[in-house]
Order: sequence, then C-alpha cells, then structure tokens
Amino acid sequence: MTPGSEGSSSAPAPSRRRPFAIAGAVAGAIVLAWGLHALLTAGSETTDDAHVEADVVAVAPRIPGQVLRVLVKDDQPVKKGDVLLELDPADLAARVQQAAAELESSAAQASVAEARARGGLSSARAGLSASSATVAGAGALVEAARAGLVHAEAEAWRAEADWKRFEALHAADAVSQERFDAATAQRAGAVAALASARAQLSSAEEARRAAEGRVQEAAGRLETSTPIDAQIAVARARVRGAQAALDLARNQLSYTRVLAAADGTVTRFVAREGALLAAAQVVGQVVPNQAYVVGNFKETQLKRLRAGQEVEVEIDAYPGRRLRGRVESISGGTGARFALLPPDNASGNFVKVVERVPVRIALVDPPAGLPLLAGLSAFVTVKVR
Repeated sequence: MTPGSEGSSSAPAPSRRRPFAIAGAVAGAIVLAWGLHALLTAGSETTDDAHVEADVVAVAPRIPGQVLRVLVKDDQPVKKGDVLLELDPADLAARVQQAAAELESSAAQASVAEARARGGLSSARAGLSASSATVAGAGALVEAARAGLVHAEAEAWRAEADWKRFEALHAADAVSQERFDAATAQRAGAVAALASARAQLSSAEEARRAAEGRVQEAAGRLETSTPIDAQIAVARARVRGAQAALDLARNQLSYTRVLAAADGTVTRFVAREGALLAAAQVVGQVVPNQAYVVGNFKETQLKRLRAGQEVEVEIDAYPGRRLRGRVESISGGTGARFALLPPDNASGNFVKVVERVPVRIALVDPPAGLPLLAGLSAFVTVKVR
C-alpha cells in the first residue's frame, strides 16, 4: 500500500461525524430555546383567548310611545345626557295638567276639612262647657227650691197650729171673728205657698235633668270631634297621594326624552320618526369610551393570578403596540357555568376539558387616539412575580 493510498482511505472519517455534530447543535439550540422560554415565562401567565370589552348600555324607552324626533345617527359619538330621541309628549302633558288640577282640588278640600274639624272641636268644647254651666245653675235652683220648700212647710205647719188654736178660742168666744178669719186666711195662704214650693222644686229638678241630658249630648259631640288629628291626617294623606300622582305624571313626561347613559358611541341605532315603540324596546346600543380587556385563562393558571397584578396587553388590530393594564377581578365561575346551557356532569355524558375563567383587566392610561373597539382580539401577559 502506498502512502497516497493510506491518505485517501482515512479522509472520509470527518464527514461521517458531521451529522452527529449538527444533530447535537440542533438539540442544544432546542434545549437553550426551551430554557430561555421557561426563564421568560416562569414569572408570567399568558393567554391569547382575550378581547376588548365595554359595558354596553341598551338604548330603550321607559314608556311606550310614537317617535317624534330622532336626534342622532348610527355610529355617532355622544356625551352622557345627550337626547337620542323624543317620543310624542301630548298625552302625558295632558296627564300632568290633570294631576296638577287634582292636587289643587285635594289641597282645597283638605283645607276645608281641617277648618271644619278644628271648628267642630271648638264648638263641641264650648257646648260642653255651656251645658256644664247650665247643670250647675240648675243644681243651684234645685237647692234653692228645696230650701223654699222647707220654709213653706214650716210656715204651713205654723199656720195650721195657729188656726187650730184660734179655732178653739173662737169656739169659746175668746177671740173675735176677725182674728179667726185672719188665722184661717193665713192657713190657706201657707198651704198654697207649700204647694207652690213643691211645684218649684219639681220644676227645678226637671230642669236639672234636662241640663244633664244636654251635657251628655255635648260630651258625645265632643267625643265625635276629638279625633281631629286623624281627620286632618286623612285629608293630608289625600293631598300627598295627589302630589305623588303629579310627580309620577311628570316623571312619565320626562321619559319621552331618551338620553345617553354614558359617553361613547351610538351603534346599531334603528329608531325612526313615526315608529311606535313599546316600553323597554331596544333601538340601539351605547358603547362607552371606557374599555377594558377580558382574558379567559385556563383553570390551571389561576393559582398564580391575583387582583392588582401588572398586565401587558397586545391588541391584534394594532400589532407592535403594547398597552399597560392591571388585573381588576377574577370571575366567580367559569365561562361554561354561565352559558345558556351550562354543563351537567351528572348526566352521564361527561367529557373532561380544561375550563376557562374570565379575568377582567383594567387598562392603565390607554392612548387617547387609539380606538379600542369592543370585541377586538387581544393577547395578554400577566406578571405574576
């Protein structure tokens, strides 16, 4: 074997080792990339199942009516309190006038009722007082009549005794006929005075009983008039009811103007002049300018997520731009749990899947000129360390 032949036989050895070197380099690069990825993601949780969201408010009238004017167009920016549309207020304006008239009538009736109640109470008290005074006077007359009767009885007894004495003396011719006639006349006068005294006493007692009856009647009228506070309260309650009806009518009239609930953009607005709308009929949406991001993280990622953690947000519509955010809250249940037909794992058709949990992310100082439309796809990275 010549020296040249030996050199040619040993030359292919390096070429056989080259594939192993390339494979080793690729494996090393893969390991390095995996390690770098693990290092970079060890302090974060990411998901591409995210989107921009806003608390959309439905535009709907609170009362039924016919559209009188439409003051905005679809996709028009509005401010909170701007009038979006007006309903015909004619019927409700008439109802307000009717309620106002009823309030005036109720107030007048309450005033009259209150005056009557107070006047009736005063009159009843005065009547009771007068009747009581009459009873007292009648009692005094009764006592006077009794005293007169006692006096008349004493006079009658004395006259009777004198007449009997003069009668005996006259029979014995001890007194003159004139003296006997005078004693007889005095006896008759005493008897008449006694009868008159008895009649006066009877009359006085009857007058006292009548006065006492009038006292009872006055007391009854006073008792009927005494619940003046309740009568006045009833009258005033009618006034308050009329005032409430007027307030309700005014509120109904104010509802003919449908206002924007927040600063934002009116979209899907379908109201037209002349259309008849029902109460709570949705005619559009107001998408507020204040947007946020909802990231649907896997349930296996939740153990490291906390409210207040910093977030980096990338919107698919604006590649290369990264927005700052903050974890605001974590939902109390998975997205599937609040679906129209939530899963029932007890039904027997159980298929275990990794569930997703919505996480609300507030944007921190978003760019003013960057339109963050509700529904835009996003990619979020939560810094968990």
